[in-house]
Amino acid sequence: VEPISDLAEGTRDVANGDYANQLPMRGHDELGFLVASFNQMTRRISRARNQAQLSQQQAEEQRAYLEAVLAHLSSGVLTLDQDGTGRTANSAAQEILSVDLSLCIGESLDAVAEIYPHMKRFVDMVMDYLHDQAPEWRDETVLFGRAGRQVLILHGTRLQVETIQSGDFVLVFDDVTTLVQAQRDAAWGEVARRLAHEIKNPLTPIQLSAERLRHKFLASMDADAAKVLDRATHTIVQQVESMKEMVNAFSEYARAPQIRLERIKINKLVNEVCELYRAASSPADIHLSLDQNDPVVEADSGRLRQLFHNLIKNAQEASEGAALVRIDISTRCMDEHGCEYCEITVRDYGEGFPEDALGQYFEPYVTTKPKGTGLGLAIVKKIVEEHGGMIWIENVRTADTPDAEGAQVQVRLPVVNTVTDQTETEDSHVE
Repeated sequence: VEPISDLAEGTRDVANGDYANQLPMRGHDELGFLVASFNQMTRRISRARNQAQLSQQQAEEQRAYLEAVLAHLSSGVLTLDQDGTGRTANSAAQEILSVDLSLCIGESLDAVAEIYPHMKRFVDMVMDYLHDQAPEWRDETVLFGRAGRQVLILHGTRLQVETIQSGDFVLVFDDVTTLVQAQRDAAWGEVARRLAHEIKNPLTPIQLSAERLRHKFLASMDADAAKVLDRATHTIVQQVESMKEMVNAFSEYARAPQIRLERIKINKLVNEVCELYRAASSPADIHLSLDQNDPVVEADSGRLRQLFHNLIKNAQEASEGAALVRIDISTRCMDEHGCEYCEITVRDYGEGFPEDALGQYFEPYVTTKPKGTGLGLAIVKKIVEEHGGMIWIENVRTADTPDAEGAQVQVRLPVVNTVTDQTETEDSHVE
């Protein structure tokens, strides 16, 4: 009876998770064999459980180690399944994108774009590569969020590990905005120095020599010869001045100016610049549509004035010969889930840009004008990037003017404050 009682008690212990209790051997008969087998079984189960606990502990330690490594990486790391459902995201990914990626854990990445519209370009790119089932890819995208304009380098890889669900995807990305800006500034700075040495320095002696020839020989020559000398020296001086302007413009683009930031009311600045063109009887009719909230940005007023001058001048030149000689300038305050910015649009009704070259017009020396240097929009883009903004161009056609194709330049700058007090005067300053 005792062996059976021992077995019953041992079975209850096993049922409660206690595998350490070994039953006493009270004989070598069939009950004794059963007790020995029971003890052997509990020892094996105990060893297996201990091994499982050890393996689980090691797995947890490895997981904690990997999480610690990922948490201290400067690169953003995001893992997705083959349908774009988020699985994990490290803290750097959330910091770079300035979004709460926990919203996409267990949900489609599209949910992030719905909550944070500025992420749409990022999400669309990743989802396109997922749908194409690309095993590995690298790409670049530009976002405009709370941190302003961001250039991101993305590297995606499909995981090929037996222990991982087939089709899982890891995405690594870095914010290279500062690096790209520094590389570009360094490259154009070197170009500017070479231009100054190779082109600008000889221009002054050429101009002085032409003026000296004119001063020394013009009065002593007969009328016909004097006319030829006058025309030739005038052409030399004129072309030298044009070359100086071109080199100065290029140097202006390449140099890194000292930005003096202050709070500026965009509407007031736009009005001041446009008033100069109205006073000078601009050939184009300038129409303003300014946001009543009066957006305020932190910027260098001189650089922003140069931005507006370049955009208006570019729109004026594009309007030459157009059926509708008009320039529309608008400002608009926008707030998309904490991302506040001012959108500035300058639109003309000219012929527009050739569609196949829309992405090239912010590069130096790219122009469709026979007399243009191709630096106007390049300088505008540089000024926008200096202020953490974003810029793009597009051809447009409106319903009320279906026959007047034109182009528009849109600029987005981060807003630091919005003035809503309608009792303030139009020309009030923000200190």
